[in-house]
Amino acid sequence: MTVITMAKRDKNDGYHLTGRRVLLMLIAFFVIVFGVNIGMAYLAVETFSGVQTEKPYENGLAYNRDIAVARAQDAKNWMVEDHIIRTETGEASIDVRIFDSQTLAIAGLAVSVTLKAPADSHRDHRVQLTDAGNGRYHGLTPSEEGQWDIETIAQQNGDVVYHSINRIILH
Repeated sequence: MTVITMAKRDKNDGYHLTGRRVLLMLIAFFVIVFGVNIGMAYLAVETFSGVQTEKPYENGLAYNRDIAVARAQDAKNWMVEDHIIRTETGEASIDVRIFDSQTLAIAGLAVSVTLKAPADSHRDHRVQLTDAGNGRYHGLTPSEEGQWDIETIAQQNGDVVYHSINRIILH
């Protein structure tokens, strides 16, 4: 007769989970979480100022005035054509043509354009355009590829007569 005996194994052979190991795992977990949080907070503060407008309260109060100005601008029925391309040197060549409601060129305006980076105001480029005659205004500014908001402002005798903001993509 053959007798087969089975050795009884202890369930705790090898790895032992002790209170000390649980404490060390818990401490390591929180050290990692706090380290990542501190790193992310540092990067957030250093890379983005958080300021989109210098006076948000005052701008909010001026909302109705801005609507009235926009309606007055629309009533003029001006046609404004913005043409922007990147040159081989990496500059943005900006051409703006302004016509009245009878498609007559409007000359003698002080036209400025600001290329605004949507997420970082530190990358904005403002350029005063020169009057090239026949309602055409031209300027150059350094610019990277990407998405930009183009803010066009035309002034006559110190008063803003045209203002627009449009989203463009420069290649």
